[in-house]
Amino acid sequence: MIKKVAITGGTHGNELTGVYLVKKWQKEPDLVRRSSFETLTELMNLQAIQEVRRYIDQDLNRSFDLRDLENENLQNHEAKLAKVINHRLGKKGSSRPNVDFIVDLHSTTANMGLSIVVSNEHPMTWRAIAYLSMKEPRLKVYRWAGDVENAFVDSIAPSGFAIEVGAVPQGVLRADLFLATEGLVYHLLDFIEQENRGSVLSLPESIEVYEHEALVDYPRDENGEIIAMVHPTRQDRDFAVIEQGDPLFLGLDGEVIYYQGDEVRYTLFVNEAAYYEKGFAMTLTHKVTQKIPH
Repeated sequence: MIKKVAITGGTHGNELTGVYLVKKWQKEPDLVRRSSFETLTELMNLQAIQEVRRYIDQDLNRSFDLRDLENENLQNHEAKLAKVINHRLGKKGSSRPNVDFIVDLHSTTANMGLSIVVSNEHPMTWRAIAYLSMKEPRLKVYRWAGDVENAFVDSIAPSGFAIEVGAVPQGVLRADLFLATEGLVYHLLDFIEQENRGSVLSLPESIEVYEHEALVDYPRDENGEIIAMVHPTRQDRDFAVIEQGDPLFLGLDGEVIYYQGDEVRYTLFVNEAAYYEKGFAMTLTHKVTQKIPH
């Protein structure tokens, strides 16, 4: 039984889709109200939102590792904020959490369309995703395993995931993806309402998931400087096949650098602006079939 759901926006202060959806729902709470559970709407990093910055000191969406939450020596802005949020929405790992399900709203400069980033393996998480996949055929699902593990906002609740939409420039609202995100959240709330009421849902037996495999950095010189760009034929091709011999990067000197992998893979988060500082140009994934718990 889901008793409380949190919809969070502004984990990254320059991703305005979530910021303005949460503001909308705080003004019009009936839109996200359902009879069988309580819905909380939370703006996460208020200072970063005000300054239209991704974060102040460190990435808030990498700040919920349990060891960091318990480390009182970590005192920068996001480290302290994560502890406050965990106390309000968690606590992480608790047998009696304050919130049962978190959906964290994000946008990306990559051409990810309407997608879900999942790292939570709870059965309710996968049942919700299966329902959303049934309601929204455009939806893609990416199982994350990247730079920092189990430290996302949604990790502090037993169930949840992030909605990731793009391409949206940082600090910009884009109406079509705003509306698509809004609709997906309403479907999620309707699903939880039906689950709580014991409705028999005809969920698919399985769904297609893009499974994380590797982070790919830009080519660099001996000083760590980028010496090549994402190739024009790879740009904007998120969830697209890449095979051995396909152009991958274009050197500043005009040299084409080709993909050398032996297996067919798929590229995601291609040329994401926020990931330049993290040192990767895209992620490589392969497709798997995820069975849905019934």
